[in-house]
Amino acid sequence: MEANEIRLEAQDLNGQAVALIKAKKLEEAREKLDKAIEIDPMLMDSYKNYGDLYMAFDEYENAKNSYKKAMLIEKQPVLHFLYGNACFMNDEPHEGLEQYNMAISEGYDSEEMMFFMGMAYEYLHDDKLALRYFQKACIKNPSRPDYAVKKINTEIKLGMMDEAMKDTEGLIRTSPELYDGYHIKTRLLLQMGKNDEAVSSAKYASEKFPEDPELMYDYAQAVAFSGKTDEAIILIESAKKIKYFSEAESRFTLLEGQIYAEKGDFDEAIGCMEKCIEMEADGGFNAEARFMRMNINLVQLKYSEVLDNANALAEHNAEDSYYYAALYYRAFSTKQLGNVEKANKLYNETNSILRTATLQKPEAIDLYLYRAMCLKDLEEYDKALDMLDFISNLNDGIAEIYVVRAEIYNIQGKSELADEQLRTAYRIKPQLKPAGENSGE
Repeated sequence: MEANEIRLEAQDLNGQAVALIKAKKLEEAREKLDKAIEIDPMLMDSYKNYGDLYMAFDEYENAKNSYKKAMLIEKQPVLHFLYGNACFMNDEPHEGLEQYNMAISEGYDSEEMMFFMGMAYEYLHDDKLALRYFQKACIKNPSRPDYAVKKINTEIKLGMMDEAMKDTEGLIRTSPELYDGYHIKTRLLLQMGKNDEAVSSAKYASEKFPEDPELMYDYAQAVAFSGKTDEAIILIESAKKIKYFSEAESRFTLLEGQIYAEKGDFDEAIGCMEKCIEMEADGGFNAEARFMRMNINLVQLKYSEVLDNANALAEHNAEDSYYYAALYYRAFSTKQLGNVEKANKLYNETNSILRTATLQKPEAIDLYLYRAMCLKDLEEYDKALDMLDFISNLNDGIAEIYVVRAEIYNIQGKSELADEQLRTAYRIKPQLKPAGENSGE
């Protein structure tokens, strides 16, 4: 067979393989590619398509190797993009970004690559750079709502509420049949404290999409946030009749529990949390339900139950806000149960974990606050006060700083200083003030 005929045969086999990959006939596609490589080992397309095949199999290291072989045969900028995708999916975002930048330097500049670069920077917690590339993707293709959603969510993370709201309104105009814009709008309005507007927005959305449980959830949540808890409970009961209610049942149950907790009906609230935990088999570990159960038990002074939930959250080790809170309350509840020696060991272990976490996340003020609380409970008051002063310098509008400082001053017999700290705390967050207590101002 002539060289030209061999090349055409290999190209034909590659075309068949691509069609088979799209049809999810992966083993059949592998056979075609193996035959193509056998008859023409120097055809770049075979290795590029083998990389795509490995991506479909979630075999990202093999995909990287195939794309690398393709690049050795023929220099094409798109191969850097594909190699970068394999790196990103293989939890190697830095190498992925290097490949994306190489693709750009060689003239490849696709909307999809801009989006993936945004995803890589988001993975690396660099939201500013993530936003830059999500914006570029949106400019290149403004008709892609998934690009717009990513851009808006990043703006929200960066506190760019006005920009996020403007883009959300744009998303609703351009994609009125997608629920995402309505969902984001309600969430934004709630975050901005515009509860009445959130209720109106969520009501409109739930009426537009009456069978969508997520939008009904938004409506019930907005009503609850506006203080109309009884009306919110009625909405939750109505939601149970929606065809697809089971898809959001855990969220509705959690919201119901939050409402009962706010009303002071702790038994009903705990019942809801237990129901959420029972549903974990389908939806995975429900950290929020366990965290809420732990907080209710704290109010009830039921420290054995606090410890059970704190242990579960700590063992799950998701390295999120629930996890770090659980580490502290695991030590705290152990101390309240009388095992001071074990509690002190847990406090020191928690402080060490939190110190490492704050080195990685220096902006995480809540973690510094838990460190201060650990130091207070270990009776290292000077260190605790130094930590609280540091937190105040970062943000002096956090009420809990003053509460912890007041606890230390009370222990040290400095009641006037303690009272002053509490007055500041209650001014920042009035709901911390015990019912019937005069602020002294």
